[in-house]
Amino acid sequence: MILNKLSKQAKGELAFASSFFLLGLFVAWDTSKMDIPQDNSIVSPQTFPYMVATFASLVGLGLMLDVLRGKLGIPDGNEAGDPYTPLNFKTMGVVAAAIGMHVILLETAGYVLAATVCFWGVAYAFGSRKILKDLLISLIFAVIVYFSFSKGLNINLPSGIFEGIFK
Repeated sequence: MILNKLSKQAKGELAFASSFFLLGLFVAWDTSKMDIPQDNSIVSPQTFPYMVATFASLVGLGLMLDVLRGKLGIPDGNEAGDPYTPLNFKTMGVVAAAIGMHVILLETAGYVLAATVCFWGVAYAFGSRKILKDLLISLIFAVIVYFSFSKGLNINLPSGIFEGIFK
């Protein structure tokens, strides 16, 4: 079987490419289930999702073919022939936890607090250890984003515990 002959890196790239292809198929299937208005418009609400589904499926298929042909990706900062370095699961876990905390805190604590925790967690995951500085920068950035969306674009983000303060 061809999978037995693939390196660990190739199997990982093939898994990514396959999941990207399957994502495209899922988006196409989900788009086909959309309720759309019955007017005679050429561009419907399904047009853009179908374009995304087609693009994702074609890119995934192309990547799978490249991997099976032996054309593997070269990580940034490496030269061809350098040894394969495995994933850093600790960093990925901290980033995933930061994003998970954002999801958990968003409705109850509000966007500003949830985004601050998320931004700080990602900075920490990538090696920054200046906790107070990173927290302050994360807070300032979250407040800028909050007011840009809420006041500038009139898109209401959850205020959470700052309900009376951020009006």
